[in-house]
Amino acid sequence: MNWIAYGLIAAFFFALNTIIYKIAQQKGNFSPYYGVLMFAIGIIIVAGAFFLFKPSFEFEWKSSGLAIVAGAIWAIGMLAVAIAISQKAEVARLAPIYNINTILAVLMGIIFLKEIPDVSQMIRVIGGAVLVVIGAILVSI
Repeated sequence: MNWIAYGLIAAFFFALNTIIYKIAQQKGNFSPYYGVLMFAIGIIIVAGAFFLFKPSFEFEWKSSGLAIVAGAIWAIGMLAVAIAISQKAEVARLAPIYNINTILAVLMGIIFLKEIPDVSQMIRVIGGAVLVVIGAILVSI
């Protein structure tokens, strides 16, 4: 399976995740902090199951430390989503707003990772990212 298929799988599960989390918050009426803790437990269970069946332990401080930082940063973003949902945000309006991360990731990839597409790709990549932002603005007003 190629990277595009994995990207589509991720998109589906991230979308499903938001829907299930909102239903859980409505049914349980728990705090967003507790919700993110339960979220983390789910992540540990899935990661543990994958590690159990496909063990690959190559610890080294630099990459492991960066992965932990990346996880902490992701958790802050998820906590922001959980707080918005607890404040009765509509998923149909919230998701496009937080998915502005698409253009941010494109720009950061170009700037920090030097992933500069060639001219023909540049127009498509930047154009697609700008359309995502325009969509987010339209649903949030």
